Amino acid sequence: MRLQWFGRSVLLGAGMAALGLAQTFPLQMVATSNGIVLTIPNGQQIPFAASVGQNQIIQVTATYAGSGKINIPAIPKVYGSNAFTATLAGTPPLTLNPGDSFTFDLVFRPTSTAEVTAIFNLPFTETVPGTGSGNPPPVVSTNAITLNLIGTSPSFQVSYIKDGNAISLANGGTMVFDPQPINTTVTLTVDILDNGSATGQINNITVTGKAFLLVGRPLLPTSVPSGQQLPVGIQYTPTAAGTDTGQLQITFGDGTTLSVGLQGTGTAPTLVYTLVQSGKSTIVKPNGTIPLPDTNVGSTSSLVVRVQNTGNGSITIGSISTAAPFQVTGAPLLPKTLNTNDSFQFTLTFAPTASGAQLGQLLIGADLFNLTGNGLGSSLQFSYVADGVTQTIGTNGVIAVVFSPVQVTKTASIPITVKNTGTLPAVVSNIAIQGANSPFSVSGTPPLPKSLAGGASFSFTVSFAPTAATSATDTLLINTTPIPLSGSGTAPPTLPAYTISGPSGTVAPNSQPAVTLTLASPYPVAINGVLTLTTSGTLGSDPAVQFTTGGRTVPFTIPANGTVANFASQGNQILLQTGTVASTILLTPSFATAAGVSLTPSNPPTLEFTVPAEAPVLIAATVAASTANSVVLNFTGYSTTRSLTALNVQFTAAAGFSLATSQVTVPLTQQATVWFESAASQGFGGQFTVSVPFTFSGTPPTGTALLQTIASVSATISNSVGASNSVTSPIQ
Repeated sequence: MRLQWFGRSVLLGAGMAALGLAQTFPLQMVATSNGIVLTIPNGQQIPFAASVGQNQIIQVTATYAGSGKINIPAIPKVYGSNAFTATLAGTPPLTLNPGDSFTFDLVFRPTSTAEVTAIFNLPFTETVPGTGSGNPPPVVSTNAITLNLIGTSPSFQVSYIKDGNAISLANGGTMVFDPQPINTTVTLTVDILDNGSATGQINNITVTGKAFLLVGRPLLPTSVPSGQQLPVGIQYTPTAAGTDTGQLQITFGDGTTLSVGLQGTGTAPTLVYTLVQSGKSTIVKPNGTIPLPDTNVGSTSSLVVRVQNTGNGSITIGSISTAAPFQVTGAPLLPKTLNTNDSFQFTLTFAPTASGAQLGQLLIGADLFNLTGNGLGSSLQFSYVADGVTQTIGTNGVIAVVFSPVQVTKTASIPITVKNTGTLPAVVSNIAIQGANSPFSVSGTPPLPKSLAGGASFSFTVSFAPTAATSATDTLLINTTPIPLSGSGTAPPTLPAYTISGPSGTVAPNSQPAVTLTLASPYPVAINGVLTLTTSGTLGSDPAVQFTTGGRTVPFTIPANGTVANFASQGNQILLQTGTVASTILLTPSFATAAGVSLTPSNPPTLEFTVPAEAPVLIAATVAASTANSVVLNFTGYSTTRSLTALNVQFTAAAGFSLATSQVTVPLTQQATVWFESAASQGFGGQFTVSVPFTFSGTPPTGTALLQTIASVSATISNSVGASNSVTSPIQ
């Protein structure tokens, strides 16, 4: 390996040049190596670096810079390591005049990697003419070229790390990877160690072989200092079972190479699946089909599955699974590792619960097998036709009988076909809708129980009559098989115009007018309705304002395709009480189908009339109590204004008598206000009873009570509107 020694001596050369200025050494020396020229002083330390068995040569040219002559009497000598030699150009003795030059070669050829030293010595004499007056003799001096030589040599040792151990690699050796599962990667580290005495250089590192890859490759060429190492990685990724080979080649700075073989083995398990039944063995491959014998529904059949690893690598099977009507029994404890030639077995059972072809899958680790079996027995299949296409329940995602939207008041029907697709007769003993009060119904069913031979069928009808504008679901039961039913109702037909006939304008208080309700045209389904009475006004609500059936609402019905409302099953009219308080009375109907779907218009027409504010009405005057000279009179009536101002009383004398004062006015404003504003009055509306005591004075005939002189009493009562009618009551 040839190195640039000048890199280590640049600073030394500069320092020695400064020292040379103070010396009187007569020779100027220039060293040349690999095209690099450097002036060196006498006594210079010169480093060499070469690989064992290779030469490094430095040629030195010495030029005489003095004024006399130089004589070199003999060849140079090298003291120290035999790795150094010196050669003088020319045969001594040599004579140099001023400006003459001569050359010599310094050669380093190491035999080991240890650092070695030597001293180069070349004696010479210099004769210089004498100086001074007269004819002085020449001056002769003895001197020598002396150079200190240091030699170093790099040396590389290559090894790789495996299982924590460093394994040396010689040229022509082999780097062996442990067996590796295919399509997985392992990396071994290669250490390139410079265990010599000089920095070494690596020019190139290459790896061949398709299964091998160099990783961590540095930027090349690169230097490795003495005692340090350069690590690189080699990846091994087998893609197939078998042996893989390649080569690692390292090219060093001296041109030498290290070639090492690469070897690895790809491992892969090979699973062989064998079916054993009735003493016969059959091999099945993954994604193949495992057929099981035809089996009666309710019975079972089985076969043995043997799993063996015939490959050169181990494999772990983590799971074995299938689904009904197939099942696995007798499998080993999982996960199960199979080395080469290991095997295990288990039992695969077919237990059909329905007749006909049965399909399934068996998953062993990552290998999938298709399972087939044929169940022997009866099997009922249910289908219907929608939009001209036959839909079979349980196939192609069909799980229910679905009706297209149907308008409330209308009915849609779908025929259902029941077919025995099995091999044995089937009996249908029940066909029914599961839910109560369902919008779904069945019709056209055959007499049950019904026996169906294999391949035979019959049909019946399922109808959907929505009762609400919402989705509806229920379940059709055929034997014990549930079939979901689904449909949705759309808004029913708009309610025809209607008329509420009854009082209008102003209506007398304390009366009972009649009300009727009639549709302008028949409606296709029965209607249930409610007629609601409300009042408004400033005088409060009279509880007496209600329907004669009681309360302020009354139900009514209109039969399908009818027009006249029947109120509370009492006929086509309903009476209401107008009460005794001035107010506005409003009648508002609401309509719905029998199932509760509202038919009421957004702004339903109403009937409105008014009980006006009027003068009071006196209903009766009665004697509540009496004595010989006094009487308590009660006057009953109602005031729609819920107010009274005065009571006017007129007494009529009995025959043969006369009264000094026959007319009395009783103020009532204060007492009436107290009454009508009291909580007790709220339940009586505008009704009142005025109780007035009267005491009489005078001298009647002997044997006649004072009260007997009065025959009768008449009265009127007034409010802010006016005076009432007159009522009369006998006193006796």
